Amino acid sequence: MFTYLYSNKILLWFTIVLLFVGMITVTIILYIFVLSIIEKKRDKKREKEMKKLSETLSPYEFESTQLNYTNKKFNFREYIYSGDYVKVIKTFKDYYGFTHSAGEKWYFACQYLLVSEYGDVLYVSTDKINVNAIYLEDRKDNLYTHPKEYFEIIEQGRFKRSKK
Repeated sequence: MFTYLYSNKILLWFTIVLLFVGMITVTIILYIFVLSIIEKKRDKKREKEMKKLSETLSPYEFESTQLNYTNKKFNFREYIYSGDYVKVIKTFKDYYGFTHSAGEKWYFACQYLLVSEYGDVLYVSTDKINVNAIYLEDRKDNLYTHPKEYFEIIEQGRFKRSKK
């Protein structure tokens, strides 16, 4: 059999190329496998750190300081920032029909963007310990385009900025 390969140069080179491609393929598969193991270990370590932080911090402090999701922001429409003490000045209804009346006050922790539902979730707290969620739906609503009409910032939180 080897004499046939030796005498037929095209078949010999074809066999060598296939062996080379096979070795490269095996090397790439092993490399991806090792990287996936390293990534899993890194994810477990991150998960343990987040769990430890969530146990040591109050829910409000955790949500207002830890960037644990890619769709999490510490501001709402670049008007309300994490830690701001906010007063509702115009009544609105959230996604579930709950009315948030004028005069209602809370601390803003963070915002999650719900890409699949085309809405946002505002995490707020009345006591800086427990967190409540306000689900918003329609981005065409004035609440999104003009948050200044709905919210008044009573006291700025940890993000200091000049008032415009």
